[in-house]
Amino acid sequence: MKISMSFDVEPDLHTGEFKGITHGLLNLVQILDKHYIKATFFTTADCIEKYPQIFRKLKLNGHEIASHGYRHHRFDNLSINEKENSIKKTIEVFNKYLGENPRGFRAPQHSIDKDTLKLLSNYSFKYDSSKTPFNILQIIFFPNKIRSNLINFFSNPKKHKVGNIYEIPTTAVLIPFVSIIPRVFPKVFIKIYLNFLKLFFDEMIFYAHSWDFIELPKSRIDRHFSYKRLIKNIDFIIELLAREDRFVKMEDLINNK
Repeated sequence: MKISMSFDVEPDLHTGEFKGITHGLLNLVQILDKHYIKATFFTTADCIEKYPQIFRKLKLNGHEIASHGYRHHRFDNLSINEKENSIKKTIEVFNKYLGENPRGFRAPQHSIDKDTLKLLSNYSFKYDSSKTPFNILQIIFFPNKIRSNLINFFSNPKKHKVGNIYEIPTTAVLIPFVSIIPRVFPKVFIKIYLNFLKLFFDEMIFYAHSWDFIELPKSRIDRHFSYKRLIKNIDFIIELLAREDRFVKMEDLINNK
């Protein structure tokens, strides 16, 4: 089985600060380095502009830097011109600071739509990873977007082509393979959950946020289930999966590596 560890990099939840980038990514990279894993970081371009040296170092160390939009705005709330301007500005930032075009894209809050997918294809993106089929949390957390969430919920849960680009959904069977799993659940449940996912998938996508790896005083979930617990259990998940499975970057999933 191929497994991709992916991380959405953006301003911090509740505060809009950047401690998730300046401190959280350090906590995360320590785990990745320990297990010799290369990950994919979907970052908003304004974060690259603010901390270019951090993203250059991630790239130099073999990680993939992909797009999360120019700023952390829902794409289904933008006009077609605003969507295109965000994509164009993002490409300019990637070229200026990283010397490359982004190959992958994940819309903030998974807010992908047909117009955005068409634009991504027009601007030579190779894959999108915005959809989260069979993810009940997406419906619970964003009830004001029920129509788009239901379309997303019942979409193809496995990697597939949409026009000229691949769609690589986040792995989910009601509960998504995201930070809530290592943050909240005990190790016994985590083992059962991972074995359950393996019944349905031969490729799995995990994701968390940069701010998941710092203390969030205004977050109830972080007060009850500390980011330190999350870090410890991600280490446990990687050790468990590495016995039989292989970790790859998102871009490797379309290159057959």
